This record gives sequence, C-alpha cells and structure tokens, in this order.
Amino acid sequence: MVPKKHAEEHFLNTHAPVTCSLCSETMEREILPIHKGENCPQRIVTCEFCEFPLPAIDLAEHQEVCGNRTELCHLCNRYIRLRERYNHESRCNGIPEDHVGSSRNVRPVEREQGARRRQPPEYSRKRLLFTIAIAGIAVLLGSLFFQKTMETGPVV
Repeated sequence: MVPKKHAEEHFLNTHAPVTCSLCSETMEREILPIHKGENCPQRIVTCEFCEFPLPAIDLAEHQEVCGNRTELCHLCNRYIRLRERYNHESRCNGIPEDHVGSSRNVRPVEREQGARRRQPPEYSRKRLLFTIAIAGIAVLLGSLFFQKTMETGPVV
C-alpha cells in the first residue's frame, strides 16, 4: 500500500513506462533492469566457444557456425568439433588416432600397404592468425554498425 500523497512519486519511480535503450521496447520502470540483464534481445552476451561478445538475438546462429569449428585433441590426435569438446574430453582414452582401428571394412591388401591419408593443406600460422583477425574485425564493425543503426532508427 502506498499513501495517496506518495502515489504519483511511486508511479513515476516504479510503474511509469520507460523505453529500453538497447531494443526500444516499452515497459514498466521496475522491469527494465531485469529486461536489460536477462530478456533484451540486444543485450550483449558471449559465445561459449570463442568468447566473442554479440547481441543475444544473434547468439544461436553464431554458435551454430562457431561450434562446428574443430580443434586438435592432443591426447588422441583427432580433430574434435568445439560443440563436442567437453563430452570428448570426458571420454577420450588418449590413444592416438594412428592406433585406433578404422571404422570401415578394410581389405587385407589395404591393411598391408597402409591406408594413404590425404594431408591437410599447409598454412602458415601468421596467415591463419591474420585471417582470423580480419574476420573478427569485420564482425565487430558489423555489430557496431548494426547497433548504431538500431539506436538511430532503421535506415530507409
């Protein structure tokens, strides 16, 4: 219960409509902090795979792509998708891939000759880091541009 003499002040501090500065949605003032922290589609969240900050509305699409990237497991020498890394780490037996049997039926002739593996293309570490840096900068600039257009209104 709010005394009548404090009703207007209470309304302005608690129930007055306010607009979210991130997504422009209108809501009661007391709900705004919860909205910005948990529900706003434009709040900044972090990708669980690469720790890149991006708007929550874009997280699922980003993680779908990002989680499909692979990293080498140094215990078993296999490339593992990032989305499967935690499960893999808990059940990896540490046996290198060269000692693990093939999942397909191998003819005796192939077994004797040894299967020839296609070698991945060699890329310099410097070139790879440069490519990742350029992609990161492009995504960051795109996010900033998108956020700026959302603050000023849609470009027509």
